[in-house]
Amino acid sequence: MTRPDAHERYEELAAGHALSALEPEDEQVFLQHLGACARCERELAVHDATLAHLAYAPDDAEPPDSLLASIRAGVLASGRGASFSQHFDADADSAGRRPAAPVSLAAARRRRTDSTLRRSSSWTGIAAAAALMLGLGVWNATLQQDRAEQDAWGDRMAVAVRELRDADTDTVPLRGDDGAVVAVALVRGSELSLVVDGLPVNDDATTYVLWGQSRYGDVRPVGAFDVAREGVDVQREMQVQAGIADVTRFMVTREQGEQAPPIPQQAVLASGNV
Repeated sequence: MTRPDAHERYEELAAGHALSALEPEDEQVFLQHLGACARCERELAVHDATLAHLAYAPDDAEPPDSLLASIRAGVLASGRGASFSQHFDADADSAGRRPAAPVSLAAARRRRTDSTLRRSSSWTGIAAAAALMLGLGVWNATLQQDRAEQDAWGDRMAVAVRELRDADTDTVPLRGDDGAVVAVALVRGSELSLVVDGLPVNDDATTYVLWGQSRYGDVRPVGAFDVAREGVDVQREMQVQAGIADVTRFMVTREQGEQAPPIPQQAVLASGNV
């Protein structure tokens, strides 16, 4: 896909802004443009997710060449911790400040100190969710699809990233039996979004169900959803039922039919503790 030359400069500025690498005058130009450009907002959301992926990866992990070419260099300079509601025990740190801008890959890697990587458990959840949303292979495949679908996907990603930045959003990674994160629950009060990446597409005879388990052991459905496409997507507008405000665990099963049964009938595919 060929992008208009007139917008290439702002795409570069978006990457630089995400890295905190802009000069003050460039930063001002980009921020003035960003307020009226949904395209740059989507670009920035993708860059933020990319940087979160780098911060979440182990020290010796090498990012793909396509990733380096797309964002040039850098690691996440700061994150925003999430604090659980009064029903949960929280250990989130306060948000840090971004340090001086990295200017090269080598410099960026040097900035990945132990203090950057050892963030609070709440930041680890945020980074995991953002890493899921990036899904480089999924993003590359999406670029080959219809532009309207790309934009819709980008809008959902942008919304999810904004929710991640919200201090009132709690993040709960859900892992399969092999330990891989296949979904992340984004909880804001009784409202919940689910970032999905790694669940197989379900057929018309089945549906996925997200469950909440309370501290007392009872399990209730939070919402049923379909996975209509491989890769990263966001299921939105779910509601945590009254009575499970003290939820301590989320689980995903694949059930028969189109609606959630009263209790799980099938094996748990993924789960995560609050």
